[in-house]
Amino acid sequence: MSQIRKFIEWLSFHPTSDEIARALVTDYLVDDGVCCIRFGRIQSDDSAMVLGQYGYADAADWKDKIVPGAEWRAWSMPEIDIITGKNKSKWAPNSKMCVVSLRDRGVIQGNVVVEFMNPVSDSDKARVLGNVEDLCVPIALYLSFQNRAVGSSIAGINVINDSRDSGSGQLSARQLSILRGMVEGKTNHELATELGFSVSTIRHETMRIYQALAVSDRKEAAKKALTLSLV
Repeated sequence: MSQIRKFIEWLSFHPTSDEIARALVTDYLVDDGVCCIRFGRIQSDDSAMVLGQYGYADAADWKDKIVPGAEWRAWSMPEIDIITGKNKSKWAPNSKMCVVSLRDRGVIQGNVVVEFMNPVSDSDKARVLGNVEDLCVPIALYLSFQNRAVGSSIAGINVINDSRDSGSGQLSARQLSILRGMVEGKTNHELATELGFSVSTIRHETMRIYQALAVSDRKEAAKKALTLSLV
């Protein structure tokens, strides 16, 4: 299982933003020498707020703090220069920081500031930045779905906590596990092995999932699951 797939699977357990930042520093980007991560959202009125952070001594000062756009844009800081475009590079001049945008349907909604223990060499910058950007794609999706706060009740879908047959308007715990696997791109055979069911059972449950979500294939099911924050 690739690192990105592991990360997406971990996100399905709905970690907090601070937990995401900690996992990036201590696990997913540890080999790249990352020491601190802070990411936040730029709101519709141009104010900004920190969503998640790890490794900073002043973390408590930023928790739940909303900063007006006119204020944060005036700060003289390497990350602000990158975010506002004053610095056209994604890297700070000292090569110990990079900034990656979080996008929702193509629009920048926030940024991830990544700091390193030591300067990153020019020869390693593309690789390291690629690692960060790969992880930021599922983070952006995860945060955007949370921000929309689309509950499953909007679509008339009720999630139940047992494995009984659920009918066309409900999803069982078993079906949610299969649906999560669809989002991760797993095949029926992979799901059967992982979940301990027969392939025929996976197929049977897959058809029930299609019926409950009013979709016709795996791609549509995965898309709707993400849109409704079902996994």
